[in-house]
Amino acid sequence: MKKVISFTDYYWPGYKAGGTIRAFMNQVDYLTNDFEFFIVTSDTDYTDTTPYTGIIANQWNTISPNVHVYYVSAANQKVSLFRRLLAERDYDVVYIHLLFGFWYSFLPLLLTKFQRRKLVIVASHGVLGEGALGVKPGRKKVFLRLMKIIRFYKGVVFHSVIAHETIDIKKHIGEKTRIAEARELPRRVTNPPERKPKVAGSLTLVTVARISPEKNQLYALEILTRCKSHAIRYDLIGPVNSEAYWEKCKTLIDSMPPNVTVNYRGSISSEKILSELQGYDMMLLPTTGENFGHTILESFMAGCPVIISDRTPWRGLETLGIGRDISLDSPELFQETIDFFAKMGTDEFIVHSNRAFSFAQSYIANPEMLAENINLFDQTL
Repeated sequence: MKKVISFTDYYWPGYKAGGTIRAFMNQVDYLTNDFEFFIVTSDTDYTDTTPYTGIIANQWNTISPNVHVYYVSAANQKVSLFRRLLAERDYDVVYIHLLFGFWYSFLPLLLTKFQRRKLVIVASHGVLGEGALGVKPGRKKVFLRLMKIIRFYKGVVFHSVIAHETIDIKKHIGEKTRIAEARELPRRVTNPPERKPKVAGSLTLVTVARISPEKNQLYALEILTRCKSHAIRYDLIGPVNSEAYWEKCKTLIDSMPPNVTVNYRGSISSEKILSELQGYDMMLLPTTGENFGHTILESFMAGCPVIISDRTPWRGLETLGIGRDISLDSPELFQETIDFFAKMGTDEFIVHSNRAFSFAQSYIANPEMLAENINLFDQTL
């Protein structure tokens, strides 16, 4: 059985970093019959200052068959430790998540250059997309330009989950970059959702994402200030990534029309997300860009149609009868769509809900995605 050592800023029991954690956890869940994973990560969740409970820091924790996690404390983040962890076993694959961090991306990749040749894979998780690069773009562009000049990623395989991410990788890393496409694996779900009745003349909306410019909650709030015909409740779930951005959001929340109620619910464990989504009519996510969008798929799994931007892989939703994907240049269409669904009663809306769940089940059942992920780690040098 091949051994994979992986470096990621956050892993189970963390959940606040969102889709990156969820994507990797799902992947490991599906692949443990084929590969043994050794995961190196921090001992503290995103935005938290208190370490996880129930784990032992600075040693290997076997959390399930063929899955071992080394939780590094802040005090123990040292180059010597990462060098030792890479050298203590004869790993077949080094799998690195993201590009712009030091300890769990740049450093392990740098250290592999001083070891014998291994298969090294970098999962960029959409950080090379236009929306993601638009946040603190100066430092990112300088970093990418420098890495390109010194050919830092020579010999590295980049994991892309969709065609447009492949284009982004070639644009910012290099046209000759070796890229393996493997779609992200979804959470395992089999039971139909328990849906509450939809009330005509009202709509409950939710966004599950960190509060940050690329997730575009401010845009969503601006849309809701235009919605004055129906009773709207909009809940925000996720950690605050940018306090300055959140302050702008709160200013808009204070100016909502009387028919619109907005609540910030903080972060919720990923294990609870599906049950939480079942309590809403729709997800609202006008994101500036997603290479996958796990919460969108999980919304479908919960029988919850979505109103999203057209900057995700989930397109043609109106034709499928499971929501809308709308250009960010058309705020009036977002408003009209919200009003359209708000008018619906239970009988009409349940058709959309059932279609969303059926779509998710069909997507999950695709065996090609599993084969793509197995092939990702089975590549030859």
